[in-house]
Amino acid sequence: MPRRKQNPQSLKQTVSTAITKIVWRVAIYIRLSKDDGNDESYSVKNQRERLNDTLEQLMLDEDGIEFVGYYIDDGFTGVDSDRDDFQRLLTDIHNGKVNCVLVKDLSRLSRNYTDAGNLIENLFVRLNVRFISLAEGVDSYRNPDSVSNIIVPITNVMNDQYCYQTS
Repeated sequence: MPRRKQNPQSLKQTVSTAITKIVWRVAIYIRLSKDDGNDESYSVKNQRERLNDTLEQLMLDEDGIEFVGYYIDDGFTGVDSDRDDFQRLLTDIHNGKVNCVLVKDLSRLSRNYTDAGNLIENLFVRLNVRFISLAEGVDSYRNPDSVSNIIVPITNVMNDQYCYQTS
């Protein structure tokens, strides 16, 4: 049976591809449990500088990076999630204003093992939130396996235990 020549126009319609560009709306989250009495703690300043450097590098390396803002809890423990800017961050994530969270290390996000695991492995995944933690080398978008690396739960357990040992 002879082949029929396919109409190039119908081929275009069948093979059309949609390329969706991801726009990362980045929130920098900074936390320090003990206020040192200054307007802004030295640790908060250091975290901000380091995270700003990372954000600048992200903007150079990738298209579609938008900085949403800082979320800073200075003088708040990471043991519970009852922190003003942390709650504001979660609200902005749920409302779609933020879809990328950048932290210095896992202990800044939470020192509660269960809360940290629920955020990283459940909430962020369910809402397609990119999570970057500098100290542990976690980037859920560039390296999805980094989130499930054994370092993450071990670090979260150590962060959790640190609070019990120092209280």
